[in-house]
Amino acid sequence: MKDKWIAIWISILALMILAACSSEDDSSEGENNEADPQTEQSSSEEGDDSGPVATVNGEELSREDFNTQYNGAKQQYEQMGMDVEGQQEQIEQSVIEEMIGLELLSQEAEAEGHEVSPDEVDERYEEFSSQFESEEAKQEAYEANDLDEETVREELERSLVINKYVEENTEEVEVTDEEIEEQYEVISEEQGENAPSLDESRDQIEQQLITSKENEQITKLIDELREEADVEVLI
Repeated sequence: MKDKWIAIWISILALMILAACSSEDDSSEGENNEADPQTEQSSSEEGDDSGPVATVNGEELSREDFNTQYNGAKQQYEQMGMDVEGQQEQIEQSVIEEMIGLELLSQEAEAEGHEVSPDEVDERYEEFSSQFESEEAKQEAYEANDLDEETVREELERSLVINKYVEENTEEVEVTDEEIEEQYEVISEEQGENAPSLDESRDQIEQQLITSKENEQITKLIDELREEADVEVLI
């Protein structure tokens, strides 16, 4: 459970963003350059679209990566039916904070000497590739994001290394029946007579609580690293 969730959370250019971009490409065929990449960039980039968006212990976080993640996050919110109008600053803040957190985790994982094998990277790349309908769809996503297999593999390797560091520095999460029942009561009050039964909801509620607790641990870990780090946000 933990490994799967962390992998999704930290795959920067791949597991979520590229899949979202590829689905958007499919839906927008025939619209000749109507969605110029520049129009998808945040307003904070106007006037300076070349410099880094932040530095973490001297390491620059590129604006290109920021743009990719910003557009991917925006697409995900839209696909979930959320209105992103007027939410630009919040999305920007969320993306830049995630990038900083990932860089802090990556640097610390490297400092501790965590490594992964080629077989582990191959397995994760296969999981990533399986999200696309075809090899052609995957290559189209690569081209749309100026990526290639080598770059994606590097990002997946990075995510696996971070994964190992996080697993060694967080505790296994447990959820009690009492916590599940308390959360179910909240859901029942919100949904009223349309609420599913506890038995129907138990597995989903348990996973939501596990994810929430894991998130809290990782956030705490990042906060501790950031206290000792030299971080400068440049947007």
